[in-house]
Amino acid sequence: MSEQQDIDAIWQQAREKLLEDMGDFNRSLWDAANSAEALMMDDETFVIGIPPGKMGLGSHLTSTANGPLVRACVEAVVGRPIRVDLVEGTGPDAWESEKKRREVREQMAARQQEVVRETAGARAIWGTLYEDVGRLFGSVRERRFPVVRAGMFAKALLAMRDAETRAVEEEPDAEQFHEEQLNRNVSRIATLADLPETMVAVEYLRVRRMKKD
Repeated sequence: MSEQQDIDAIWQQAREKLLEDMGDFNRSLWDAANSAEALMMDDETFVIGIPPGKMGLGSHLTSTANGPLVRACVEAVVGRPIRVDLVEGTGPDAWESEKKRREVREQMAARQQEVVRETAGARAIWGTLYEDVGRLFGSVRERRFPVVRAGMFAKALLAMRDAETRAVEEEPDAEQFHEEQLNRNVSRIATLADLPETMVAVEYLRVRRMKKD
């Protein structure tokens, strides 16, 4: 018997056991099990594939409610603890493609964590600004008056200029991060000051330029 015949037989027996052990008949789970195909055994992972476009159906095999039962049925057939992994696709390259996608996602997540660590000091400065702007506009009762809002607006722009200066000094190489945080705070000030975001940005660039001059 070939390796493919072996894993096909495992999945067939696992489906039969699943039908026996599921208790009340679960149509969605059963349809998913019959739509999935055994792809391979990769170390201690039994890989099954679902046709493209049917991952919504396939998710019934790995959900919190059904996943442990499916895994237990496969383990009962192979006779040892094993992981069951579902991928989209039933071709021979589906698993390898999925592993590559996961590797890329893991690398991106690791890089994101690294960025968070690297920008911790600057992140705290920008975060404090965001909260300070909210407190600034929330502390004045007469903010319904345009002149009062204008005064708070001016203070907010100065606070943002100072925060940007300190954040850039803290992390001079994190240009994209500073740009994202700057736009985030511009949007917050625009909302609180009841002004268009572009106008806030223009006024801020003017304040920033005044400092440089």
